[in-house]
Amino acid sequence: MENIITSILEIEQNAKERLEEAEKKRNQIIADAKAEEENLIKAKIKEAEEKIGQIDSEEKKKTDEKLAEIENSRLEEIKRIDDIYNERHEKWENDIFNAIITGSV
Repeated sequence: MENIITSILEIEQNAKERLEEAEKKRNQIIADAKAEEENLIKAKIKEAEEKIGQIDSEEKKKTDEKLAEIENSRLEEIKRIDDIYNERHEKWENDIFNAIITGSV
């Protein structure tokens, strides 16, 4: 009988040790999974930030190109108007002068 009780106590102690070991493994698996989750989140955040940076750079480049195009158009229009003025200002001045002198508008 004493042998059976000792055997039962040994089995219980063995089961307790196994349960503790299983609990440690479970906790380690959970910790590893959380660490892996954090690493994945960090990697995805980094990837998203890089993508945002790339998109931002591309959009800035497009914007700069469009602004340069608009500026070129503006300068061309100013040159065109200046050319018209240089070509016609004497006639306009004479027309205005003659209109004032003759009284006809």
